[in-house]
Amino acid sequence: MITQAAQMVSLTRSAILGATALALTACGQFPEVVGEVDDNLTRAAYPKILPNTEALVAETPRLHSGSDEALEARERRLRKRAEALQK
Repeated sequence: MITQAAQMVSLTRSAILGATALALTACGQFPEVVGEVDDNLTRAAYPKILPNTEALVAETPRLHSGSDEALEARERRLRKRAEALQK
């Protein structure tokens, strides 16, 4: 069982830590960002939002008729590289 003295020490440490964190974050210098955005950007049209069914469709398929041979050749190269690294 925790004694009252141990609880007080724990609460005091927590309070000191919290006050220190608050003091450190309150001392920050933040730059002005009002004039940092280009006027052309603020006047630009909002981009068209696409539904997920259209946005996530790949333009071209990643696999093609020569994919099997290309993957097998890559596997051979990687295995040779792994063997060379183990020597």
